[in-house]
Amino acid sequence: MSAVFRTEPTLPVSKEPMNMGLRWSIAILGLVCVVSLVVFLKDTLADPARSPVTNVDVNGTLDYTDREQLRVLVEQHTVLGFYGLDVDDVRDSVETLPWVAKAHIRRVWPGRLMVTIEEHEPAARFNDDALISKGLEMFKPPQLQKDNPQYSEWRASFASLPRLSGSEGRHEFVLDAYRRYELALMPFGVKVNALIEDERRSQTLELANDVTVRIGYESHELRLQRFIDVYERLVVPLQGQAARFDMRYSNGFALSKGGLIGGAE
Repeated sequence: MSAVFRTEPTLPVSKEPMNMGLRWSIAILGLVCVVSLVVFLKDTLADPARSPVTNVDVNGTLDYTDREQLRVLVEQHTVLGFYGLDVDDVRDSVETLPWVAKAHIRRVWPGRLMVTIEEHEPAARFNDDALISKGLEMFKPPQLQKDNPQYSEWRASFASLPRLSGSEGRHEFVLDAYRRYELALMPFGVKVNALIEDERRSQTLELANDVTVRIGYESHELRLQRFIDVYERLVVPLQGQAARFDMRYSNGFALSKGGLIGGAE
């Protein structure tokens, strides 16, 4: 019995490899097509006429922010179109408004811009032309500028806030000191209307019962405690009569009510 020999190949024979130059040409052509498509899509999406901002929704309580000023500010960005505007730029612009503490900007497809605003919550007046927020930020609202046509009306609106005074950059320290004084005097049911700090950082309290207390620039807690110790004995009998306590003595205080009626002890 003779053997049978197969002469045909058992594996497929590979085709002749593609020319290297042709392979590079195809790769470059493909890359050019992709880049062209990206550029086309980018230009198309960035075209305000093709992808306009159709709606701007403003969320948050706007008690003090000028709505027209806000509209103009946002509109400067929306003219760039839905994809052309930069949400970070919009946020930065909105946060330049005096009353805006924080802004959140979000795009909602296909053409809506969501603007969420958090306003400063005023905690105190500072130096007559500024406010301090509950977040300890000082800002100067247009309502307290004397050239504002509604200056008197707005000033009356903020009249119930504590009145603080101090040097530039001292607003946080003055507000903290005010809160400590207010807390210490709370058991007597008396409100601190004002805390005045001069350039030497000497502090004076003005109470709602028409009593003024000079604390000075040092030993604040010790001097306040000295005033608290004599409150019921000397302040309560005044029954709202104006008086001035000077606690800046090393071992006592001075009390004046019309004329000097008490001295250092």
